[in-house]
Amino acid sequence: MGQLRVDFTGARGGEGPVTLGQGNVLEWIGAQRQERSDILCRFVPVPVGVTAADIGEVLAVLIARHEALRTTIVPGERARQVVTAVGSLTVELTELDGPDVEPLLRESLAGQPFDYAEDLPVRVAVATRDGVPHLVALALSHLATDFASISLVAAQLAAMMADPALRVVGPTAHQPLDQAALEATEPARRRAGAAVRFWENQLRRMPQCVFSVPAAGEEGCREGYLSSPAAGLALPAIVARTGVSHSTVLLAAAATLLAVRTGNARGALVSICGNRFRPGMADYVGTIAQDALVPFELGESTVDAVIRGVQVATMNAYRYSQFEARRLWPVMDRVATERGTRFQRDCVFNDVGAHGEVRVIDPTPPTAVALAAQQSSFSWLPATSYPVAFYFTVISAGSDVRLALYADTRYLPPADIEGFLRGVEALLVASAAREVPVAEVPAITGIVPVDRGDGWVCVDSCWVELAEVRRVLAEATGGQAAVFGSDELVGYVVADEKPQAIHEKCVALLPGRYTAMAPGRYVVCAAAPDDLDDLDAWRSMPVLAEGTGR
Repeated sequence: MGQLRVDFTGARGGEGPVTLGQGNVLEWIGAQRQERSDILCRFVPVPVGVTAADIGEVLAVLIARHEALRTTIVPGERARQVVTAVGSLTVELTELDGPDVEPLLRESLAGQPFDYAEDLPVRVAVATRDGVPHLVALALSHLATDFASISLVAAQLAAMMADPALRVVGPTAHQPLDQAALEATEPARRRAGAAVRFWENQLRRMPQCVFSVPAAGEEGCREGYLSSPAAGLALPAIVARTGVSHSTVLLAAAATLLAVRTGNARGALVSICGNRFRPGMADYVGTIAQDALVPFELGESTVDAVIRGVQVATMNAYRYSQFEARRLWPVMDRVATERGTRFQRDCVFNDVGAHGEVRVIDPTPPTAVALAAQQSSFSWLPATSYPVAFYFTVISAGSDVRLALYADTRYLPPADIEGFLRGVEALLVASAAREVPVAEVPAITGIVPVDRGDGWVCVDSCWVELAEVRRVLAEATGGQAAVFGSDELVGYVVADEKPQAIHEKCVALLPGRYTAMAPGRYVVCAAAPDDLDDLDAWRSMPVLAEGTGR
């Protein structure tokens, strides 16, 4: 075990405001400095004959070429990015035994969060066998790169190791300091403002979450992985018939099965938008991906119609996926107060395989697609943690479609995680041969609607469990409470507060409580009846205050 010192010299240093992407990442890692996606890792095999000195030379070029890799962040109300022109990086040389060294390298590099105000946002280790380099491990802060960026960095690393002629910094490219300056222009500021307005319009009308369903399993989380050659063969036929992208077909398939499973004909997925379609951004190294809010509606026609609807929704949502996070949060709070709902961001879609993936173009006969379904394989991925109920990842959408599904096992137990992934495969295989009616989806996929039972109502497009609303109201006030209604929820409660104060406390309790919303009207009573479930008895109690609390 040893170390390699890498000295680098960039074309410039400088300081400026953070970009929208950097600001977005700062918001979600500010309170909790380490989540799984806070640090991104890649592993690059070392070609035969490449020495540690060669790797050092390549890394020096990479860091000089990309200012994001030599940028620290000064946090605060007006956070700043600081680019250093000259510096050094220490690379660990680690002699490792065993065939699978990636988990050990990942733990050593990503086990601790970056100090983004002090540390370079890049860590590198080189695994050796008998002293000969055979694998380079990269760990980059999400403040420096997103999935597309780290893929670009890894590809350039591999190319320069293989070809010494490529080990030049090259002409100055678009850098995060340039991006921040661009975002400060008036047209860009108008677009960012329009994005916040788009989100507000969607938040006012869509269900607050998709998984407003009864718990079906034990508390926990798992992530399943499906490798499906059949889906890879099926996609080209669906793409050819519908005229949309591979990614959109997979997003629509996931949305369709979500709608069937949860009984939510309408819903919304957060799709991580790479924002690489914008001019000059294809090869940008920096964090620019942000959330796009994609509404979907199942309808009663065909899966193809759902796919085309999702295509329109995604194109619109991706237009509004660059915004200043600090300006969006107050809007979310205001909508939450006015509606009595809280956007839960419970379902996320991310196509990380879209960067440089080679697609299959020629459609395959349906019989061959169906036969290939026998070759699919399912396995479990290492333990992960996301603050969501459902995270659907497209790892690859080429000849072999590889999908991962992370889920909160309260809502999707382990068997249902596997069942959902295989359901997506089955839907794609069926759709390769014909337009599938939505009514046939449960029979084709095995995904059937959840049974909510009694005590559930649909209010303002949200499925709500009356008992959970009662618990929220009682917890907010510390008093006896009851909730009644269908079109409007009316909360009766014994408390010494006014409706506005009670409503604020109820809304504050909604994050993470998928099946609850705040009542639409509050009736504060001097006492509670003996039977809390008796509406007429509540109505006979002396009323101290009444109102919406809005």
